[in-house]
Amino acid sequence: MTPNSPEPIVRAMLAAVHRRDHAHGGGTCSPHSVEVVHLGSASIAVCHDCGYESGFESVRECERAAAEHRMGSATSATAS
Repeated sequence: MTPNSPEPIVRAMLAAVHRRDHAHGGGTCSPHSVEVVHLGSASIAVCHDCGYESGFESVRECERAAAEHRMGSATSATAS
């Protein structure tokens, strides 16, 4: 796989992983910044703060996982 792949699914996945792995300038966000990347009929949720990945699931499952991850990271940040 290369970033210049002609496959749009490969380009979208690599772009999401790059954004997830790109360093933040001052720690993590609260709640975490979670992106759901649509890859045709499947999706993947990736967290730009902790590196969480949902795995390839349906769009609905990824949106649910992203919302739960955001809520969980906001709750743990306020509890500290």
